[in-house]
Amino acid sequence: MKKDFRGNSTTAWIALLICVMLLISGCDSKKENRPQDEVAKLVNRNYTVILEDIKENDFSDTKALEGVEEVYSDGDALQVDCGGSGFGSETNYWGFYYSPEDRPLFVWCGDEWLDPLQEDGNGFSYHESNGDNSYYTEKIRDNFYYYEAHF
Repeated sequence: MKKDFRGNSTTAWIALLICVMLLISGCDSKKENRPQDEVAKLVNRNYTVILEDIKENDFSDTKALEGVEEVYSDGDALQVDCGGSGFGSETNYWGFYYSPEDRPLFVWCGDEWLDPLQEDGNGFSYHESNGDNSYYTEKIRDNFYYYEAHF
């Protein structure tokens, strides 16, 4: 006996709806965290370790943290590189820095005395006037700021 489903469009619509819902839910589960989110988590999870390294002026524990690629210090200030991507003019870098005066700073490009940071959403940015370089920084918590630089 042959069944004829041509007249039962409700079943087809339900099946299609279920397929679409599965596809959408699959997209959300594969969504990667933004570098900014990952850097903020890194700082917040390891806040006391990083502060202790700053106090001791010994950054070995900070350097050993998962997600940290390089650490730079000039005494008080601390810059921590956490990643990058791209090649050539599509290069991006991100990380965080400790600002002793709890104010946004340049850590990769620009000169704050010549090209001051401009308010930009929740943070501050700089865009090179005669090029494609840009910089963005946003406070994570007291004295700690996220940064990203695009070249």
